[in-house]
Amino acid sequence: MNTLIAIKKLLLNYLNRGTELYDEPEKRHKILIINWFGMVGFSITFILGINAYFENNSSLSIVLLLSCVLFFLSLQNHWLFLKQYRFEASGTLIQLSLLTLMIYLVYSGGANNTGPLWIFLVPPVMMFFGGLKGGLRNTLGFITCYCIIMFYPNDQLLLATYTYEFKTRVLYSLLTLTFLSGYYEYSRHQSFLHLKQLSEKFEQQALRDHLTDIPNRRAMMEQLNYEYARVLRNQHAMSILLVDVDFFKQVNDQYGHSYGDEVLVKLAKLFTGTLRKQDMISRWGGEEFLILLPQTPFNDAYEVAEKIRQTIRNNPIIYENITIPITVSIGIGKADITHSVDSAISQADEHLYYAKEHGRDSVHPKIAS
Repeated sequence: MNTLIAIKKLLLNYLNRGTELYDEPEKRHKILIINWFGMVGFSITFILGINAYFENNSSLSIVLLLSCVLFFLSLQNHWLFLKQYRFEASGTLIQLSLLTLMIYLVYSGGANNTGPLWIFLVPPVMMFFGGLKGGLRNTLGFITCYCIIMFYPNDQLLLATYTYEFKTRVLYSLLTLTFLSGYYEYSRHQSFLHLKQLSEKFEQQALRDHLTDIPNRRAMMEQLNYEYARVLRNQHAMSILLVDVDFFKQVNDQYGHSYGDEVLVKLAKLFTGTLRKQDMISRWGGEEFLILLPQTPFNDAYEVAEKIRQTIRNNPIIYENITIPITVSIGIGKADITHSVDSAISQADEHLYYAKEHGRDSVHPKIAS
């Protein structure tokens, strides 16, 4: 039992070798198939090559063992250069090895003229490694070579002897399998794109506030950390504004929560229209908004905050013929090489509290122009 578990673990580790370097499912899947196909191709061609040798079919044995070496090299190319992302080259080497071997089997007949039966591997393998466009190109190129070799006058390009019925039936079967493999690859790719779009859509939804349709707290924290890394790298400052809607509870109590929601939605639009292109706003929680001002020193941040405050004050919210005057209080925080993001948020929160405790509808700290 322990032996089976150990073998299973070893096999899984082998198949997944290199997948840890990628986040994209498509690339991870390709690496897994390269590992699997490389191992299977190496094993089968080695066994068949040895068998052909003992049956005194030296030419077939040499070709099969050479193919075995190519399959082995495809794995080595992938494994030895994982950090250089060489799995695409390994996939190409596998395709070339397979196509060369299949053409030889058609030409020579393989063992007892059964070689052409292996060519049905070509369409699915080509489609997987080359995608629909590349797979069709490679498969149709192989079919063209097959037709030239098989139907050349007087079988002058053939070492083996096949009946006309055998040649045509193999061709028809190969064309049918090519069509089915192409359709499957197209369907698979479309399904992958659909799932990818859904994943991106859900990811975007997870980063946006469902009410105001602006970035949420999670999205803002990611951007804050990204911008702070730039602060440390370039040694400049960034500022943040913590904005709170004054007397928001009274709006909900007097007009109802639907009016309160409309106030937040229209405020988000006013903020977005007032800010500069490089700035970012998020709904921080409840009636609080956090605004990121990249590469903005404290003095400039005060001017932006004042502009926002005056814009909100001069644009009351109108909803269902009711005018609701709104004001905001704003606290400023800064992040630089000595002040972290958490420190800047705490600082802005303290300044916001001071602004609300001293009359609201104001920005703190006040900075003379």
